[in-house]
Amino acid sequence: MSKKVRFSDIYKGSLNSEGSLTDLVNMEFDIINVEFVETNYGECAIVEIEYDNTRERRHTFSKVLIKQLKAIEDTIKSGTRVTAKLVRRKRYYSFQ
Repeated sequence: MSKKVRFSDIYKGSLNSEGSLTDLVNMEFDIINVEFVETNYGECAIVEIEYDNTRERRHTFSKVLIKQLKAIEDTIKSGTRVTAKLVRRKRYYSFQ
């Protein structure tokens, strides 16, 4: 029998990410760093976050979240942590 692996596990690995940022909907966390990368699937943001004494790298392809992250990129790059709550608004995600 051949070995099986989930696509999502390979994808997370290729982005060096613990998973999708949208998995944390309705959670509050500190945004520590953000980087933007171009992939075969479009623009992606890799976000370093911290919550409950846990630090993770998460990814998102959400255009709304990427736009919001770009708006606060200078603040984050200056070393200031931004506390945000990820919420779902009908068909899209947004920071609050």
